[in-house]
Amino acid sequence: MKGFYFLHLVTGVILIVVLVAFFNQRDDATGSSGTIGSVSTGGAGSRSSMLPRSDPTPLTFTNHLGEPVSERDFLGRHSLVFFGYSSCPDVCPSNLVAMSQALTLLDEDAEQVRPIFISFDPDHDTPEVLKNYVSHFHPRLIGLTGTHAEIESATRAYGVFFERNEGSDSSAGGGEIQHTSNTFLLGPDGRAITIFRHNTPPGEMAAVIRNALQKSQDRSDAALP
Repeated sequence: MKGFYFLHLVTGVILIVVLVAFFNQRDDATGSSGTIGSVSTGGAGSRSSMLPRSDPTPLTFTNHLGEPVSERDFLGRHSLVFFGYSSCPDVCPSNLVAMSQALTLLDEDAEQVRPIFISFDPDHDTPEVLKNYVSHFHPRLIGLTGTHAEIESATRAYGVFFERNEGSDSSAGGGEIQHTSNTFLLGPDGRAITIFRHNTPPGEMAAVIRNALQKSQDRSDAALP
């Protein structure tokens, strides 16, 4: 009998731990436009937060100049990738400002990093809209949009969440979108190195990026004959 009650106690504890972990992860990963759930801490996360790619087909987009591009076009350098939408009132701008400030802190090393903004809202965020939007943050920030299918493929690949709030008019481009607010640091091979949570200080972001750049350089030097 004691064994029976002990088994139920252990099962209950495990269930509580799993539920707490689930809701904490959701709160850390998502936010509505204007509010980030219950996020209380920033900082870099684990690369394991990014789902493994099961489909080898390269992701495709349209950039803010109206040109078709593929994720393969961004290989060879590190990339900082953030998903959002141009009418987001503060979550997206604050992350893009942090990204820009981190690149400024990197000084000349920033040339080794491509900043990229991918829109959740292709109906509103046309290349023309994105061209104007990204110009407010960093001169090298690349804006990407595409078809709904292309954006959904990208979000699945990165393991990010977005959902338009009920009652929002997507055609007007003014609806709120609840979405993941992480920034992804990718290596030259396109694989995730680090995932920065919302509100990660630019100084911390820059330090992590600089460390990643140094490790990449050390590997390249070690590979030389």
